Amino acid sequence: MPKVNHKSLLLFTGFIWFIASIILIGRAYSWISIMTDNQLFISLILALLFSVIKIHFIFRKLTLKNILRIQSFDQKFVSLWKFHILKDKILILLMILLGTLLRHTPFIPKYTLFPIYLGIGIAMFYVWLLYLKTFLKQKN
Repeated sequence: MPKVNHKSLLLFTGFIWFIASIILIGRAYSWISIMTDNQLFISLILALLFSVIKIHFIFRKLTLKNILRIQSFDQKFVSLWKFHILKDKILILLMILLGTLLRHTPFIPKYTLFPIYLGIGIAMFYVWLLYLKTFLKQKN
């Protein structure tokens, strides 16, 4: 497994969150054309509210904990796979599976999924910004 220094691991981890945020935001964007103006307006408000809640109660704390963990590694070079602990990796996998299941369920209208996907995508983009900020502040 490739090994990188702590600073590079911060950037790699942030990049993973960035890619995931773009995927979710892009998926939500693809559903705009099938929504009415009222559905879109309400969904955007809900997405922003959901993203603030997700950031405040989950992602900010999780991210800061992971940043501190990455910075505290004793080794000069660490495996790329150490960007999250096993529990977080399982949670991420479950979120991907649940998102895929919801997206392919014909009984759930896309305007209902839009605020969830966009809200989580915005929250994940915020996480990318936290990692990027920490990366830029790090000295070699």
